[in-house]
Order: sequence, then C-alpha cells, then structure tokens
Amino acid sequence: MNLGYVAAAAVIITLVLVGAYTLLWHGSGAGAHAQNGTKYRQLFCLDASNNASAMRMAISNGITCFRTDISLNQGEMNFVSNVTKGGGHYLGILDYDTVGASVPCQAGCAWNLTTWNESVRRAIADYPEIQTWEVYNEPLIPEFMGGYDNGSALDYFNMVKSAYIIIKAREPNATVVCFGGAQMFPISTVQKEYAFYQQVWSYGAAQYCDAISLHAYSDPFWNFTQQPYQGYTLAWVYNYTLGAYENLTGKPVWITETGITSNDWFPGLNYSAQKQASYLTQDMGLLASHSFVKRVYWFHLVGLNGKGGDYGLLNSTTLAPKPAWYSFLHFVDNSTGKNVT
Repeated sequence: MNLGYVAAAAVIITLVLVGAYTLLWHGSGAGAHAQNGTKYRQLFCLDASNNASAMRMAISNGITCFRTDISLNQGEMNFVSNVTKGGGHYLGILDYDTVGASVPCQAGCAWNLTTWNESVRRAIADYPEIQTWEVYNEPLIPEFMGGYDNGSALDYFNMVKSAYIIIKAREPNATVVCFGGAQMFPISTVQKEYAFYQQVWSYGAAQYCDAISLHAYSDPFWNFTQQPYQGYTLAWVYNYTLGAYENLTGKPVWITETGITSNDWFPGLNYSAQKQASYLTQDMGLLASHSFVKRVYWFHLVGLNGKGGDYGLLNSTTLAPKPAWYSFLHFVDNSTGKNVT
C-alpha cells in the first residue's frame, strides 16, 4: 500500500479518536440498461427474499446469486431447494440462526464450539445445493453476539477453522468466506474491527479462508463526494478500507452487504428512492473498480413493511421496482464475471 495513503489514513483515524408487481419490466438482455460501455468482471448479487414471486422476478432478469442466513428449518430448506432448481445460487451464512440462538441473544445463548461444529455439519448436509458459505454475520456487532461468538479473536478463528475443515471434507470445491462482513465505515469502527481481524489472521486464518467479506454502509451519507471527515470523501474512506483488508489478507474480497434505504426511517438520513438509486450507481461503480473485489451483494431484494429501514429494490407490498432496481440491473447486464470466486 502507498505510504502516503497510509499516512493520510492515520490522520483520519487520529481525528476520529479525538473528536405493483409486474414482469413487464422495460427492456431485457445485455446492454438494456447500459449507461456506458463499461464491462464489469464482478458478480452482482442480492440478499435474498423469502418471497417466491420476487425471487422468480430476480432470476428472470439475470440475477442468480443470493445470500441468506441458514437455519435448520425444513421450510427454509425446501425454499432454497426450489430457488436453486429455478436457477438461483446461494451464499449461506452460518450464524446465530444456524445454532438456534435468538437475535439479540436471549434464548439459545449457551452454544459453544461443539454446538457450532454440529450445527455446521447439519447445515451442509441439509443444504446440498449450497456451495458457498460465509462464517457468521457481523461477529463484532453486539446485537448478533452470543454463545461462542463473544468478541474473542481466537474463538472466531476456531469457528472459521472448524467450519472450513467440515465443509471441505464434504465438498472440497466449496468456497468458504471469512470475516462475516467487516465494516468499511466509519473509520472508528474500521480501526476497531481491523485490529480484531488482524489478530484472527495472525492465528493462521489464511489457511481456512477462500475469500473475505466486508460490509459497506455509509449512513448518513449517500453521495461519494460528501466528506465524512474534513478533506476526505466517502469514496476515499471506502477505497482506503478496501486497500487495508486486501493488503492484510491478499484474498478475494466479497462485499456481502451494501446499501442505503429509500426512506427516512432514522432522523437525519434525508434519503429517498432517487438518492438510493444514485448511491447504488456510485457504490457499485467504485467497488467494481477494484479487481480484487469479486462479488457485491446489495441489501436487499424486497423492502420491509412498516417504519423500518427500507433497503429493498422492490416495493414490499406490490413488488413494483424502485429506481434503484434499474440501476442494479445495469451492473448485472454488463457483468462478465459469471464464474469468478
């Protein structure tokens, strides 16, 4: 990494420390949404919905890669199997749902490494269609912590190691993705989490990770020219964080969550459907400019009912596409990365 780049990053860190459903979609096929001649080598994917109509709509428009939490539930197993038969492919997250813990953890919180290993074995047996696996979701976020996921870098390393060994023993060609979505913003969070994952890596995680995952959220910012820190744009922060993790691991990077809402669900956000679409174009364009970024998953396909954060590309009630849906399809249509890992 460029030393000037690192020095500038240190300045930032120092500053922070002190201070209606329709299939009549307009256009189809490669280039239908092209804004320019750019071709992208990445796969552009979505965090999945449990709405079968929405999933069929996504697949019919060329979106085939999805991400979901994995529970040992027959209904979910059947749903994933049916989507796979329809042409979809899943990144399965082995996490609190897999071990049967609540979020936040108030029930099923006593799980240990033995529980984890048995849950992983059951998951890969129950979901034979899945060939890509992510080890936990945001292991350092308090809402998702519990049981053996307790903030210890060594314990998380043990989860990664045992999951990798179990998965590869059954399917040697499977892909195991580590880190569970290390945050790319703000810098104060990046600093804390980078130190954790640096420690995980020091235990030898490179042997048990085929790729690493990062999460790109920028609240309350939506334009990449905005300056979260004086003199430093959001684009700079994203580029810095990407470079830091690639420099640490040398592994392919999967952005397994990114997005902003299309509504003002939290005071001060000032978001809209139009800003969501604009953010998506800037966000995915920046991420795709890095050759080591191999997949990008937008969070998520269908929005939420009520007053929650509406990250979806389709309306939660009607499944009508939002402006960001068409922005997303531009990247899908122009992707050449059908077989990257």
